[in-house]
Amino acid sequence: MSTSYLGLLRAKWRWLSWGVLLALAVTTAALVATPPLYRCEATLFVRTPGDVSSVVDGGDSYAQGRARTFAALADNSALTSRVVTDLGLELAPETLAARVDAENPPGTALIEIEVSSPTPSEARRTATVLLDELAATVDGLETVPGSLVPRAELVVVNPPSAEVRVSAWGLPVAAVLAGAALTGVLVGAMCVVLTSVRASAGRSSAGAESLVDEPARGVR
Repeated sequence: MSTSYLGLLRAKWRWLSWGVLLALAVTTAALVATPPLYRCEATLFVRTPGDVSSVVDGGDSYAQGRARTFAALADNSALTSRVVTDLGLELAPETLAARVDAENPPGTALIEIEVSSPTPSEARRTATVLLDELAATVDGLETVPGSLVPRAELVVVNPPSAEVRVSAWGLPVAAVLAGAALTGVLVGAMCVVLTSVRASAGRSSAGAESLVDEPARGVR
């Protein structure tokens, strides 16, 4: 059965081609109509230089717990409001917050941050200022009166990366086009199979009707 379908698809390869072309055309039109976004990525490490580091595990558990908390603070509107003010952006803090994505990989004291903006330069500047404001926020939260160093601080492991253009769906343009092409192939294949099934059903129905008509003609 699978061999027959493969042969059918090879014979009807134009359907697959038209499916791919149509899917790419629709996706390209959507990308052109959608304002582009550029994304920067950065990685932070939570270091525990104070008394916390003297505990049994060297402060690792404390750092991991704080990493989850600090990742949640990265898109806080109060923090993004300061970023907007620092950069002089004509942007609502909530809008910038929606463009920030921060995650703490499980079992680590790392924070992976992604920042998106309409232009490459703005993406880089926004990411840089966001890291500075987040570090200042952490320093204020973790500084204990009378202590020379904070309980935790942020260290930049990977500074903001080169800007990468992403689509409105948060994926690289190449990935979106590849997905569209695959969708076109699947839709084209489905059309070929459905057309073949309907044609086979029509032939079977016509054959059954002819078998019924022949005895009837013989009786007359």
